[in-house]
This record gives sequence, structure tokens and C-alpha cells, in this order.
Amino acid sequence: MICIPIKQKSLKNLLKDFFQVQKIGNIIEIWFDELNIKLNKKILSEILKNKKKPIIYKFTGNKENLEILIRSQKIDFIDLDVKTSTKIINKIKKESPRTKIIISYHNFLSTPEISTLKRIIKKMYALKADITKIATYAKKESDSIKILSLLSEISISGKKIICLAMGEKGRLTRMCGHLFGNYLMYAPLRSSGKTADGQITADELKKIMDINK
Repeated sequence: MICIPIKQKSLKNLLKDFFQVQKIGNIIEIWFDELNIKLNKKILSEILKNKKKPIIYKFTGNKENLEILIRSQKIDFIDLDVKTSTKIINKIKKESPRTKIIISYHNFLSTPEISTLKRIIKKMYALKADITKIATYAKKESDSIKILSLLSEISISGKKIICLAMGEKGRLTRMCGHLFGNYLMYAPLRSSGKTADGQITADELKKIMDINK
């Protein structure tokens, strides 16, 4: 599935992108915490009134936004960092049980050994993750191979996982991760909308995946 991230400061631009990306992506990731206005029930209703695709809330620390979004019962996934407290995770599970939790690990400097990443994934499941996400920085092409190998092993076991490598040398994971069982492939609407180094656009990804509609 193609996940299109939206990371906008203004409500106007967010609404404009939200209208467009729902025609292209399977899932939409919205960075509500990046908005330069305070989120409330009215604004959230304005954003979600034309919701047609599942939404991921990328939580980056705004607990007020988290509270509003949990109470709305309209967020399908919440992406939480592996360092998020169990108190917050349990709160989401209790107050919005239908919301799936993505527990993510980001390493912006390197790609650790597979054994290290497996230990991190094990911790994620201990935190009651519905889906795990590993994002590392690729210093060399072999780092991409390492990530794809891990992805293949975990996905074959039947577990839902997202694995990708950031940076120019991590682009291989962006282009063919779906072939190894990636639950989601992140691709912005346009190059200026990238939320991570190495992302390719949704149009580029659809051409690679040979999706004509």
C-alpha cells in the first residue's frame, strides 16, 4: 500500500493536499503536530469531513493533539516512537481500541546490525505494537540489502512491518520494499513534501509498481 505523508504548516495547504492525495494513496499520514494553529474539534472536523482513506497520525509529542485525536475516534493509526511511554500507549489502547498502533524506530546516522534491530522489534511487540516500523540511515548500498533482508524475514513470519532506509543509498528500499512484504510504502505528493531523506514521489513509486490507476 502507498502511504502519502502530509506535513504542512497552514490549514489551507493541509486541506488542499488532503483533497489531492486521497485520489492517489491508499493511506494518508498527517503530521497534525506541525500545524501552526492550535488543533481543536472544529478544525479537526473541517479536515476530516471528506475523509475517504485511512489516516495515520504521526505523533511527535503534542499531547493536546493526541487527546483530541483519540477522542475523535476517527484516526485509524497512530505512529509512536519506540521511546514513547507505556502510559500513553495504554491510554490509546483503552480510549480508542479500534486505532492501530505503529511503534517506530528511527536511526538518522546509521543502520545497526540485524541482531540489534531484531531486539528493538521484540521490544516493540512488548509495547503492544500492531505494526512495527524500522527506519535507518543507509551509508552504503549494503545497508539497504540488510534492511530488505530483515523485512523479508519478519513479513514471511506473518507480522506486519515497515522497513526502510533513509538517504540516497537507501532508495532501493523505497523502490522495491513492497516486493519484500512492506506493509506501507511512503511516498509524498511532490518532492518538496518529503518527510524523510531518500523518499521518491507517489507518481514515481506508482510507475515503479506499475500501478495505472
